[in-house]
Amino acid sequence: MKSAKTLLFSCLLCCSAISATESSYIAPLASKSMLLDITATEQTLLAVGERGHVLISDDSGSTWTQKVVPTKSTLTAAFALDDNIWAVGHDAVILHSADKGETWSQQQFLPELERPLLDVYFFNAEQGIAIGAYGVFFRTQDGGQSWEREYHPTFLHPDDQAYVEELKAEDEEFYRQEMASILPHLNRVTADEQRLIVVGESGLVAFSDDFGESWQRVETNYYGSFFGVAKLSDGTVMAAGLRGSLYLSKDNMENWTRAEANTTATFNSVIPVTEHNALLVGNNGAVAYYNDGAIKVTKQKDGENVIDAVTMDNEAIAVSAVGFKSFPLN
Repeated sequence: MKSAKTLLFSCLLCCSAISATESSYIAPLASKSMLLDITATEQTLLAVGERGHVLISDDSGSTWTQKVVPTKSTLTAAFALDDNIWAVGHDAVILHSADKGETWSQQQFLPELERPLLDVYFFNAEQGIAIGAYGVFFRTQDGGQSWEREYHPTFLHPDDQAYVEELKAEDEEFYRQEMASILPHLNRVTADEQRLIVVGESGLVAFSDDFGESWQRVETNYYGSFFGVAKLSDGTVMAAGLRGSLYLSKDNMENWTRAEANTTATFNSVIPVTEHNALLVGNNGAVAYYNDGAIKVTKQKDGENVIDAVTMDNEAIAVSAVGFKSFPLN
């Protein structure tokens, strides 16, 4: 089973493009709609989802206020840095807010690309990257005023890397066309100090120590899709994905072992909780608690897909296919 973000991408690829000038509308039931990401700033929570929904809470998730944004494209991810927030989504749309999510401007809208963006990360207020389906990768050096596309063949399996390098030497234009179709989906990006980590389709786990300029793919002996990745403060890197797949590395991503989660539910996100603990959320209402190697899986009663979560005190605030959820961390 695919993650909710990827499934939504598959369903909407054939839909007609949405005008760049259209704005989202205030929907009375936006807080109960499909929401695909949630992030926390110092004072607020912000969630994004279908139809360009952006919702903000300044009371720890008790109440939510929807904000108008300049798109109706589905938003899949958001990233907050001080007062700045960026949101990305379908139609390769990129939105920016400089006032903690109160007002928004559109930085990019490329429906003709037919590639959704699935995650976004900023190193500072000027430099950031956005990633998505079929290896789509954009970089900005000016806070998002302009975005340049990059191609990274090292996301491919080593056998395919050799093929595209030969192709690049022979035909630059055909090389770009081929890269745009064979690169794996890039589903999630996270950072550990200066090291970026990306996970995606076909067992992809890759890291970069130079702000994403170059990437090194690592071998996990797993060939399904990863949708979530995180590094705990004890050094454990966790990559999670299809049908309860969970892989761990405790030696700086040199070696990986599979952890038995005893579930076939796809994991969508990994959320660090303490030095040795993490929360995993997934499809069919799956919520798993990882405690220094031990895993306990529970299930939300409604069985709806849980996409992502943030932690506050002893509680998790999550987004799902039917809006917001909350549950204890123990």
